[in-house]
Formats: sequence, C-alpha cells, structure tokens
Amino acid sequence: MRVTTLMFFLAASWLHADGGRPVGQADANGLRVTLFSASLPVRAGAFDAGVLIQEIPSNRPVTDASVTLSARNTSPAASRPVRMPAWCSARDPGSEVPATSSHPANKLLLGAYLPLTAPGRWEITVSIRRGEALTRAVIPLDVAPPAPPLGTWWPLVALVPLAIAAYAWRTTFARPKRHERTEDPPRIAERSPGV
Repeated sequence: MRVTTLMFFLAASWLHADGGRPVGQADANGLRVTLFSASLPVRAGAFDAGVLIQEIPSNRPVTDASVTLSARNTSPAASRPVRMPAWCSARDPGSEVPATSSHPANKLLLGAYLPLTAPGRWEITVSIRRGEALTRAVIPLDVAPPAPPLGTWWPLVALVPLAIAAYAWRTTFARPKRHERTEDPPRIAERSPGV
C-alpha cells in the first residue's frame, strides 16, 4: 500500500492537467495572447506550445478564430541544430503550424508542436484570423539547450529496476507469518438429558 501511494505521488508530479505554464504574453488589436509551455525551461527540440487568446478588457476567451503559430530564431550564429523527432508538426522553423483545440488538455487553449532547432532567443508569432481581420502577436522566448538523453528518459529507465526491487523486498521481508495449525481440542461427548 505504501509503495502504491509513493508511486502515485511520484507519477502525479510529472503530470500536468492544465496545459502548462505561461512563458510569454503580448497584446495586439484588442486581443491578449498568452503562450504556455508544457515544461520549463523551454528547451530546443519539439516545443509543445499552448496559446490562450482573450478579448481586452473583458478577458473572455476567443474560440471562433483560426490560429497558426510560427517560430523564428533571432540569435546570431545558431549553434549545432537539434534533430527533430519524426512526429513533430513541422520541419522548418519558419513554417506556420495550425493550432488546434484537440492538442492541449485545457480546451480553452489552442496548441501545436513547434520546431525549435537550436538554443537561443526565438520569436513565436501567433497569427489570429477572425473573419477578414488578421492579427499577429509576437512573443519573445528564450530557449535552453536540449536536455541530455538520460535526463529525459530516466523515469522510464528507473521504473523497471524499481519494480524488481519492490518485488524482491516484498517476497523477502514482507512475507506473512505462517501459523502452525494446531489441532482442535478434543470434544467432550454431550450427554443427552434422559440417559
């Protein structure tokens, strides 16, 4: 029971149900655009971006707009490019990626994966089309170098040895005590009242 509780709290620390943490905000043409990241710091690679668009001053969320995201590296002389995973939405950093409401956990957010191919200073451009009006908001973003592979995968790598150790501990130390079976005490024959 204690091991199950401990594993639950460890797993809960890795989960995010709210769509991430805010990393930038910009106002443009009566709209407030907030950029969210699933993890901090934002690292080079596939950036899991979430966007919340609100009307100013009412702060009502905008849900009837078509939104695209694009990223542009503004750092001079970018370092060695990071290899992008095959499942990333876009290959080229300058290409526009449509943001959808099916991506993030919070359905008020629109989200997409953006390719951030190198660490440094980036600009995330959020293009919002409502009817004929097109609004663009530019949000600056500092991108850290990618995490080392072991730092990224250690929870999965540690899970198997942890499970083996828990099983070994349980079978060695947590065995239930076996009670020797004692014989039932001899029964005394009951006498019938008429005998």
